[in-house]
Amino acid sequence: MQIIQDFLVRLEDTGRGFLLSNKGFVTMLTNLACLHGNRIGQGLMDREKCRLSWMVVGWRLVVDRRPRLSETVRGLTWASGYGRLQTTRDFVLSDGEGQPFARATSAWLVLDEHNTHVLRMTPEIVEPYGPEPDKQTFPGYAFPREAPAFRVENTATVQVTRSMIDCNDHVHNVAYMDIAEEGLPEGVDMMDFSDVTIVYRREIRPRETVRVEYGPTEREGERVILIREAQTDTVHAFLLLK
Repeated sequence: MQIIQDFLVRLEDTGRGFLLSNKGFVTMLTNLACLHGNRIGQGLMDREKCRLSWMVVGWRLVVDRRPRLSETVRGLTWASGYGRLQTTRDFVLSDGEGQPFARATSAWLVLDEHNTHVLRMTPEIVEPYGPEPDKQTFPGYAFPREAPAFRVENTATVQVTRSMIDCNDHVHNVAYMDIAEEGLPEGVDMMDFSDVTIVYRREIRPRETVRVEYGPTEREGERVILIREAQTDTVHAFLLLK
C-alpha cells in the first residue's frame, strides 16, 4: 500500500536562500509516515484500539535538489520490508512535474500501547502496509548501530525546552535536528550536507541537558554530530553528514 501526499514548502521549513532545509525534509517525511499509519488504523490516535505504538529509530535522507518557498512537493511512501524487530519505510519526494529530487529510508520499532515493551514484528502487524521488499530507495543499506570514530572540533551544551517535547513526553524526532545544529561551528550550516543519517539510541526526556559534539571522521567529507547526556555520557543519538 503506497501513500501519496502533496506538501507546500512553508517559510518555517526553509533555510538559507528560502530553500527547503534538512529539518523541513524530515518534517515532511514524518508527516507522510503518520498519514500512512492513520490510513490503516495504526496511527498515533489508534493506539488504544490497535494496542501498538510505532517509534522511528533511524532516518537516511539524500537530497539532489532543494525546492523553494511555496513550491509543492509530492511525497510517496511505502513499507519496504521487515525483520524480527524492525521494519523499514522508504520515500521519494518529487516536484510538480513528477521529477524526483530526494530519497529517504527509515527504520521503525513497534511497542505496546504503553511504550514499555518492544514487540516482535508479525504478519498481522506489518502486512496491512503491503510491504514491497523489491522496491528500496537504497538497496542493501543498513543503519549503523554506533557512530564512527571522529575528531571533536566543536562542542555545545543544550538545555531541553518544553517546545521540543512531543505527545509521547520526550523530544520529538524532528527536534533532534535543532539540537544537532547547535553543535555546528560558525560558518557550517546543516544545509551544507545533502546526505544525512540520523540514528536514535535513547530518548531525551524533558528538562535534560545534553552535550553536542561535532567533527570529521577518517572518511573524506564525512562529519559526525553526537548527542550525549551531559552528566553520564549516555548516547542519545548521532548524525552522519556528507
